[in-house]
Amino acid sequence: MKPLYPVIIRLFAYAALMFLMSLAIQYDFAEGEVKEDSLIEITQEVLLLISSILLISFSSKTKDFKIFNLALAGFLGVHFVREFDFWLNTELFDKAWQVISLVIVVIVLVMVVRNWRKLLLETAAITKTYGFAFFFSGLVILHIFSRLYGRKLIWIDLLRDTHDKYVISENGEKVVKLRDFMRPVKDASEESIELLAYSIMLIGVVEMIIFGLKSSRKTQI
Repeated sequence: MKPLYPVIIRLFAYAALMFLMSLAIQYDFAEGEVKEDSLIEITQEVLLLISSILLISFSSKTKDFKIFNLALAGFLGVHFVREFDFWLNTELFDKAWQVISLVIVVIVLVMVVRNWRKLLLETAAITKTYGFAFFFSGLVILHIFSRLYGRKLIWIDLLRDTHDKYVISENGEKVVKLRDFMRPVKDASEESIELLAYSIMLIGVVEMIIFGLKSSRKTQI
């Protein structure tokens, strides 16, 4: 039973994470619309920041996967900057987020070029872990499923009948157009899926770090 304690602890921790994510979704749904400064958006940014900080902080302790962790931190760092695109472009200068992202990409590329073979070996090893499987699954949900799920056509098909039945008409035209009626539901649902993806990616990061720490300890022994 004792060997299962770490798994049980992580199970409750990840369940608590999902519960907190559901609370963020519930709060924004009560507001009736998910905006740029919504709790869901803020939570997405916090998850990205935590993931990047964890990878950087433990990179020196997981020496067997140091380059991989730093490269992944840079990758998530670009995502973090991208989440602030509107604010950066407005408050700093036009295309500010692209410039900052480019700086991060250049730094990561320089590190990767200098440690190319080490990165390949680290990546080959880490991809065999279920922590990487978690992260990869979250990444696929974020960049593929959420985009397909958020297509306007899907939501127009779903809500057209409800819109036609219940939205008030004046002079033969609906007071609220179908696209305006659909948009808050589509946006809220899509952002919730993205939040789930970022949560899964964080779990993957934690699991990869745990694997890296164990691997490094075995190497030292």
